[in-house]
Amino acid sequence: MTDWYYHDPGKGRVGPLTAEEMRQRYRERLIARDTLAWHDGLREWQPLERLLEELGLTGVQPDARLPPPLPSRPAAATASHAGPMRGTAPPRSNTSGCLIVAIVLGVVGLVLLAILAAIALPAYRDYVERTRALRGGTTPTFDAERMARTEALARTLIERAMGAHYGQQGICPDEFEFETEQVRDQRLQGDENGWFLIRSAKPRSGLCAYDVEFYGLGPELTGKTVRYEVTMLGKEVGIVCNNNDLPPDRLPPGCGG
Repeated sequence: MTDWYYHDPGKGRVGPLTAEEMRQRYRERLIARDTLAWHDGLREWQPLERLLEELGLTGVQPDARLPPPLPSRPAAATASHAGPMRGTAPPRSNTSGCLIVAIVLGVVGLVLLAILAAIALPAYRDYVERTRALRGGTTPTFDAERMARTEALARTLIERAMGAHYGQQGICPDEFEFETEQVRDQRLQGDENGWFLIRSAKPRSGLCAYDVEFYGLGPELTGKTVRYEVTMLGKEVGIVCNNNDLPPDRLPPGCGG
């Protein structure tokens, strides 16, 4: 048995009713051809005139002896309708607005991080440089092993930065990239017994060139430099070391005069 419903302007939804009860109300002029009706299986409320055949009301006329129902104030729409009402719009979602806000906040956050990094890394480098410069004179004699270890750290730092930046972007890394790598891996900063600064230089034969300044290896070597000419063959980083102003007997292994 099909349950029927109709909409009364004063009462809202009325039902469930049987088909016979619907016919009786139609004959009693409680509902009319323009009354909205619904039953399970309909996608939306329909005027009763579209359902006359289904209800068996074809040719049936309301009792003319009975007065029509009095008009009443429309009832407030409720959420308990058995089916959808035509023209009812679904609630608007606020998802798009939240997504836009999240994207804007993310972009602003990235910009702020970049600004903070640009400020903090040079300040950190200056702090390290001043601190180590004070300690540079505490090593009065040259130690070849310390020189080799310090120069090896400089090579490792350049190889990592070249692989990360030139290998992916085709751009020679600069001081900012080197400092970033040193912050990520503090072992690449060296220590008071040997540390260095890397400064960009004009290439003579390689793709990129850098002057490496040594500190903490004795007063005679403080601020002295070697030149690295750097190339990339596939993913392999090649470094050719040449002396700038180090004493010839103080050169690190593999560095030409």
